[in-house]
Amino acid sequence: MTLAMFRVMWLELVRDRAALAMTFVLPSIVFLIFSAVFSGATGTDVRLKVSVADVAHTAGSARLTKALLADKALRAELATPQTQGAATAAVRSGADDAGLVITSDPAAPGTPILILSDPSRAVAAPLTEARTRDAMQHALPDELLARTLRDIGPAIGPLTPGQQLNVQLAEQTARTDPASTPAVPPLVLHQDVLLARKGGANIAYYAGAVMILFALFAAGHGALTLLDERRTGVADRILAGPAGMAPVVSGKFLFLLAQGVGQAAVIFATAQIVFAVPVIQHAGLWLATTVAASAAAGGLALGAISLCRTREQGQMLSTFMVLVLAALGGAMVPRFLMPPWLQSLSWWTPHAWVIEAYQGLLWRDESASALYNAWIVLACIGVAGLVVAQLAARRLRT
Repeated sequence: MTLAMFRVMWLELVRDRAALAMTFVLPSIVFLIFSAVFSGATGTDVRLKVSVADVAHTAGSARLTKALLADKALRAELATPQTQGAATAAVRSGADDAGLVITSDPAAPGTPILILSDPSRAVAAPLTEARTRDAMQHALPDELLARTLRDIGPAIGPLTPGQQLNVQLAEQTARTDPASTPAVPPLVLHQDVLLARKGGANIAYYAGAVMILFALFAAGHGALTLLDERRTGVADRILAGPAGMAPVVSGKFLFLLAQGVGQAAVIFATAQIVFAVPVIQHAGLWLATTVAASAAAGGLALGAISLCRTREQGQMLSTFMVLVLAALGGAMVPRFLMPPWLQSLSWWTPHAWVIEAYQGLLWRDESASALYNAWIVLACIGVAGLVVAQLAARRLRT
């Protein structure tokens, strides 16, 4: 009996070629995707997008700017215009991971470098500082030496003519052979571009990530009832009626949309009560974002599941869709820690749009003018999925 049951299940799997492929091929694809996502989330591999503003306009600051722009470990770009305000705006809007303002000559006394960061990307500031120090070590060793001598001057007193000659020789050597001079880290000041609300940035980020993750998970489970109705014969009886399956698909979509809104209400109510995330203060825009996100999850699940022929196919596809979209869209690893090509690819997932919309609303206090792009994209995903499901239902009728 044991072997007979084994044989029955094996034959069912082998005969269902789509389920067979999903069982043995999809895991390898998921592995490759997760490897690409998580392998890029290390300090040595992260390529931050940094807005650079040279407001000092000295020879030393120009050399540092050139070195930063040429650094392949960064995706540095000049702020437009080159002002602290422009760099701050780029970081505040989320367009750049960090900002770097050169306020004075690197060899001058004081604090020549200001690093701007968003608390939601806390790791971006120290990584930017590390890249900046490395660039200065290789491109401005003479400036570092001059800064060191200037800093220790009050303690050791004026240099003798012989010592001054030795310093000049050392500066020349540093220019021609940077490796011969030990790195002297510059003085760097860090500044957040937003008002610091404890945990607010990360809480808003992961509230959005959890919302779309579970909305899609629950929608996939609900969409599987389409296949259950086919298997049990309920769909045949519905198809015998004048309206066919179209009202059934529409009703399921409305239920999944309402279910997603309900789930989001619980998640964000918890965020408001426990972490003081300002959800009620943005109730109108929050509701619009939540409806669009729930519509995207419901439509995507219905459209994908309606293309499957068996429940086994639907279950595997639903799991695959939830895991892969969550990984690519930033629900598991913040998007700015991903390789650049994955960051671009993530915009093809609803997760990236949902997370950015919620974070922009609840952390950056963005208005409808900054959110409507996300609403449109999410609504289009939902409508497209619903249309696919309706066409699949019509195909059953014919």
